[in-house]
Amino acid sequence: MAVAATPPSPRVGAGLLLVLATALLSGVATFVNLYAVQGTNSDAFVTVRNALVALLLLPLAIAAARREPRRLSSRDLGRLAVIGVVGGAVPFLLFFHGLELAAASGGGATASFFYRTLFLMATAFGVVALGERFHKRAAVAAVLLTVGNLLLLSLTSPVWTDGTAFVVAATALWAVEYAISKRTLRDLPAGTVATGRMGIGALALLGYLGLSGQLGAVATVSAPAWPWLGLSSLLLAAFVATWYYGLKHVDLGVATSVLVLGFPVTWALSVAVRGSPLTAVAAVGAAAVAIGALVAVGRPNLSLATAELRRWARRPRPSAR
Repeated sequence: MAVAATPPSPRVGAGLLLVLATALLSGVATFVNLYAVQGTNSDAFVTVRNALVALLLLPLAIAAARREPRRLSSRDLGRLAVIGVVGGAVPFLLFFHGLELAAASGGGATASFFYRTLFLMATAFGVVALGERFHKRAAVAAVLLTVGNLLLLSLTSPVWTDGTAFVVAATALWAVEYAISKRTLRDLPAGTVATGRMGIGALALLGYLGLSGQLGAVATVSAPAWPWLGLSSLLLAAFVATWYYGLKHVDLGVATSVLVLGFPVTWALSVAVRGSPLTAVAAVGAAAVAIGALVAVGRPNLSLATAELRRWARRPRPSAR
């Protein structure tokens, strides 16, 4: 006798919309960071930025504590520490250092492609470590997403630079951290996990600067760099908030597949702002990524997201006085 599949939770719809917002923010942030990190000490830049993000997210943790009061156990604190170091500290150092090196060699966009392969690693962790189901559509989506990203690559950019390996290492660490965070979100509020990740990560980064003799570099952040630093901080704070609230209700493999939509966003900004060529091949690649993300989500989940969007649109708005 066949066992009926458990219907997805209605909260999946809201989670998917939040993850979609994360993907859009990711695409904008990647584009901005190509400019923001130039001419700075990337380690100091990341440390200051992540500390600002932790402060911006602190109200979420306070609200979560009031809504779901509980005493954090030593196990909870241990998991948050791992999330902070593995996700909120080390990969940021690797990613920005790699992005800086890649941009200097003309391969910044190509290096960002390897970050977009995060969904492959995360899907594997979701199945093996979290017990998520591997649907046939996941394989189809993986092909579409990978091929689409390859078509979006600029053939005039170097495929591999000195910074690419750092980006790949950062991507692997984030995939591990997302799996740990997904499991932790079963027990802790998203605001607690998000703030813990960035707060503990910022402390770890400060410790690294102290040990490496770079604390003085924080004071040397130039005046022209501060607007970029502020914009990058706001984007990352919004990214982290939407991501962890969305991830709480969406499978890791599906959520990270939707996150790939950030690459077409970065490409579109490059065309619009930097004057990168608008080619038919790249346009097909962007379409393939969009279709791949839809396939990964699946019709039932897509219906829930659409229903949630309609429900939000019908909500009464406060009248202006």
